[in-house]
Amino acid sequence: MKTPFLTVFTLLLCMVSSPTVSNLNDESNNPKRIDKHNKSGLEFYVYNSDVNTKYSEIPSAVFKNKLIMVSSKKIGGLGNGIDKHTNEPFSELFCLDIDAYGTAKNPLFFSRIINTKDNEGQVAFSPDEQTMYFTRSKRENSRNYQLYKVVLEENSNGNWVNEVELNISNDGYSIENPHVSFDGTELYFSSNMPGSFGGYDLYVSHINPDGSLEQPQNLGPKINTQFDDKFPHLSKDGKKLFFSSKGHNAIGGFDIFVSSISEDIKTPRNLGTEVNSEFDEIAFMFTTEDQGFFSSNKEEGQGSFDMYRFKSNIIYQQLQGVVVNDQEKPLPNTTVVLYDVDGNELERQTTGIDAFYSFKVKAYERYSLKVLKKGFEKFESRFSSYKTDALIYKEVLKLSSKVSALDH
Repeated sequence: MKTPFLTVFTLLLCMVSSPTVSNLNDESNNPKRIDKHNKSGLEFYVYNSDVNTKYSEIPSAVFKNKLIMVSSKKIGGLGNGIDKHTNEPFSELFCLDIDAYGTAKNPLFFSRIINTKDNEGQVAFSPDEQTMYFTRSKRENSRNYQLYKVVLEENSNGNWVNEVELNISNDGYSIENPHVSFDGTELYFSSNMPGSFGGYDLYVSHINPDGSLEQPQNLGPKINTQFDDKFPHLSKDGKKLFFSSKGHNAIGGFDIFVSSISEDIKTPRNLGTEVNSEFDEIAFMFTTEDQGFFSSNKEEGQGSFDMYRFKSNIIYQQLQGVVVNDQEKPLPNTTVVLYDVDGNELERQTTGIDAFYSFKVKAYERYSLKVLKKGFEKFESRFSSYKTDALIYKEVLKLSSKVSALDH
């Protein structure tokens, strides 16, 4: 008896000659798609920020539809002095308006309760914006950040109360770059705590109902390297982790990478040269589904780290082909179903007389296909759109006839 899945997909990665789709491969119409370094599945448009000064400006989080920024600028700042490690004033938190175009403006002092004479670092908020996690380092040990939690007093206008230093903090190492998952159950952060693969690794801790944290879990060797890995940030759907790393064959310094949260596809991918450079790119974050900010210390900037805003577009490719039988004959009236990596049905089609099917797919994603036709074995297979320069993939789906009892 013949077995199902007897014939496996053959990935041709060739261009389809049909005039209706051939223009998809015209790279002159898609100039950003030819960046060989960009394996993120997104194309980026990057713009300078008008709030940049001779000091550092680093984006951190969104609170009440405002951007919270870490900066050493002294608008309303507290205390004097220079941090010997940055040669800038000690950093504090600022809030900025974000307009409809994604532009940040009007920096104002964030909070005289949270800001101190010490270094205030990155912050994160619970989904209901009632709890804030933030980092702070003392002047006498400014490289060692500790993690704190405060809550917003009910019916108050920014009165943060019940400040506590969390149990994972330690004078022997630094806790930095907190980020809360969008369901509020996990806190991601970077740390150089003992047991890391390199200098700084990325970790995650489960958040208990009272806001306390469980024992941190290292994100493992697919994400973390022997170099520094910092600034975790999840996409709005919670499926992708963006972070900065000096490893993973970075173009130079810290590069920004993206990795899937799914266990089998964690391999980090570079965001490409529109975002990354031979200098340091850090603190990548989304403020909407397709807009956000990051910082870089590239040479043309005004200060140590300047803030940049970006607009991202999903890169779509085409998966096309025909359904045939064992004798290579076209099979019309065949159902072809496309699923995402989590098994959710995205689209289904019924082939016509030419047995042709065509799906729009996202670049650098994994899918599965299921093919159904009466009298034939059910066919399933996986497909990966992991190519930068292939805008059209061609898959020939070959079905095996069912064997009846009369054949035995």
